[in-house]
This record gives sequence, C-alpha cells and structure tokens, in this order.
Amino acid sequence: MRGKIKDYIILIRPYWIVFFGLIPVIGAMCNGQFNFFRLSVLFIIGMFIYIFGSVQNDYFDRYIDKKSKYVSERPLALDTISEKEVIFIILFSLIISLSLAYIFLFTLLSFSVLLLSFFLITLYNKYSKHISGMEYVLGLSACASGLFGALTTSDNLTPLVLFIVPLSLMQFVFDVGVLANLKDVKYDARIGIKTTPIVFGVKVINDELKIPTSFILYAFFIKSIHIMIAIFIFLTGYTSFFIYTLPIPGILFFIFSIAVIYTLWKAISTPLLNRDKMLIYIGLNEFLTYLLIPVVLMTYLVENTNIFVPILLIVGPILWLILSLRVVFGKGMIPLE
Repeated sequence: MRGKIKDYIILIRPYWIVFFGLIPVIGAMCNGQFNFFRLSVLFIIGMFIYIFGSVQNDYFDRYIDKKSKYVSERPLALDTISEKEVIFIILFSLIISLSLAYIFLFTLLSFSVLLLSFFLITLYNKYSKHISGMEYVLGLSACASGLFGALTTSDNLTPLVLFIVPLSLMQFVFDVGVLANLKDVKYDARIGIKTTPIVFGVKVINDELKIPTSFILYAFFIKSIHIMIAIFIFLTGYTSFFIYTLPIPGILFFIFSIAVIYTLWKAISTPLLNRDKMLIYIGLNEFLTYLLIPVVLMTYLVENTNIFVPILLIVGPILWLILSLRVVFGKGMIPLE
C-alpha cells in the first residue's frame, strides 16, 4: 500500500502543483477579488487542473515514456498504476474542478473559459509529440486558467489582468518549448518527434548537445519578452517599484531577472552528460520566473490586503517545492523529468 501511494504521488508530480493552483488565484486578485473563501476555491480548482494535465500527459505519452532512459520509471510506464486508474484520476479531476466552479463561482463566461482551458490542455497532451510548437497551445491553456479566475469576479477585466495573464503564456512557451524539450532532444530525435529545439536544428552528437545560435537567440528573445512585459506593468503605474517608500519590489525584480537570465544560460550551456545538473538549472529558472509575478504585484497586493500576502506567494511555493521534492525523491531531489 505504501508503494502504491508513492506511485500515485509520483504520477501527480506534486512539486509544481502550488504554482499551477495559484494561476486562477492571481488572475482573480488582479481583477479585484480578495475574498478568502473564493480564492481558496480557485486554488483548489487550479490544483485539480494541474493534476488533470500532468496525469493526462503521462497517459498519452505512456508508450513513449517506456522507451526513454529518463522517465521509464514513471508509474504508468512501469505499469504499477493501471490505465483504468489513470483515466479515473483524470475524470475525477475534471469533475471536481467543474463542480466547484459551478457551485461556488459560476458565471457563464468564466465556466466557458474553464472548459476551454481543459480542452487546450487535452489538445496539447494529445498532439505535443506529433506537432511542433504545441507549447503555445499549453501556454494558452494557462492564460485561460488565469482568465477563468479573473472572470469569476467580473466579466470586465482590469488592465492588470491583461498584463499578467500573458506572462503565463510566455512562461509555458519557454519552460516547455525551450528548456523541457531541450533536455529531451536525444530521445525525441531518436523516435522522430519534432519539438521546437529539433526544428531549430539542435542535435546530440556523442552525448553532447549541439545548439545553433538561432535557438539560443530564440530562447533569450522569449525570456526577454517575458521580463519586458513585467517591467511594463511597473512603468504603466498599475504597480510600483516602491513599497512603504522603499524600493523593495524594484530591487527584488532586478535580482530575480538577473538570476533568470543566469540560470537560462547555465541550463543551455550545461553538457547533456550532466543532465541532473541541467534539471536543477531548469527548475530554478522556472521557479525564479514565477517569482517575478508576486514581486511585480507586491505594491498592489499590499495596498489591497497586507504585506503577508506577497510574502506568502513568494515563501510558500519555495517551501512546498523543497518539501515535496525531498519527500518524493529523497536527498537528491531530482524528479523523473
């Protein structure tokens, strides 16, 4: 029984669940929603959206994962969890999410956007190994999740929502299309999968990544656009570089932005033979990119709630990520990715 429970935990991949749970929450807060109960319901829905997507991804990729050196020990690839059990988890996550949204947060527009998010996730999971550029579809699903949260508050979206939501698109386009696919080039190329790095001409020769300049420029372009959108939120006055007359958000944003660029370069330049080290840089880059959002929103959140909310949005995911990786994968804390 203990082994079975661990298989379920590995299947769900809980280490990123908090980040995905916060997508509709942040969307709602940017649209003026600060009711704790409604935000809690949105957080639960966001977590079930994540479970739906991650488990469904393993289901569609189960035969491909069996052939991979890196993820062949996932429960579905090892057949320690049956396909029927996986389908039950997928349907359960979908039903719970829709039920909570219908009972507590229903508006016709927000519910339609939530359905759209599930559809786009399914579209990505079904065709990501057959059609290049599908990370944009996954990014749009994250946008839909954020818009869903915002629309449960009002059908009228604030400019802040329209700035924040595209950051989800940029993050998924980068995290999946650039970094996640880069680490898998060797096996993707072997079975004929045309991911974005492969389309750009990334190759593996003698276990060494050969990355063309065009792909490096593309990677830094996507990340630069992400940072520029975040800076534009400051410059338009919807939030501020200062809090309590202190430039705390501005300083943190500068530090995290530099760290994002640094971890991007380290992830790209780390040899494939040190794939675990590459995974660490990839994880750090994804996490640091997320942190830009609570930093950008710090002044806005303090003005509408208190100082503890942005602190919680920064510290909470850090603690959860460390704890969940340690519990699931032990001292090495390297996930099956």
